[in-house]
Amino acid sequence: MTNRFKLRLIAAAVSAMAVPMVAAGPGLAAQQLHGVFHIGAGSYIRMGTPSGGFFSNPYSKDANKTYTTFLSGGGGGIRTDVAQNAPSPAFDSHGNSLANSIITPTNFTGIRFGVITTLQPKFLLSGHRITGYLRHLYAQWNKQTFYQGSIVHGTYRRRSHHYTLTWHTEVHGGPFDGYTGYWHLQGTFSP
Repeated sequence: MTNRFKLRLIAAAVSAMAVPMVAAGPGLAAQQLHGVFHIGAGSYIRMGTPSGGFFSNPYSKDANKTYTTFLSGGGGGIRTDVAQNAPSPAFDSHGNSLANSIITPTNFTGIRFGVITTLQPKFLLSGHRITGYLRHLYAQWNKQTFYQGSIVHGTYRRRSHHYTLTWHTEVHGGPFDGYTGYWHLQGTFSP
């Protein structure tokens, strides 16, 4: 075997090994985001019905009443390094949520709902893709607390700081048992 042929074999082997390393690079380079996801216009929840289609919220501010829109609350949105727990009391006498840190409590069927986290969420950025661990997110409405956490996915643009996040979670218990909350958040991220 000539030296030139040996060099070609080594070069081919190195080239073949480099492909998986490049493919794995974005996953290895993921960085944890620390800051606030401000919830802007265009953010919404839709409630999917068990039989298909979407529930219509007569109090929605959107022209399409199956979209219930909301904006950041007093805490600015979703914070990555703290749990944004329910206040005490969590509801007023009419069942309206008093949780106003993540979103401004929003009218859903005549009763305002809020959102809380019971553990700090974690978000990882790889390239322009976000993976978020919002497993401890809950919606509060009508003196009830519903699990709506999940692993969430989205995008982030470093220059504009604009992000999007989406996920869906089935509701268990209460009048919306078996419905699915389809969440879409967008806005800007402040490190």
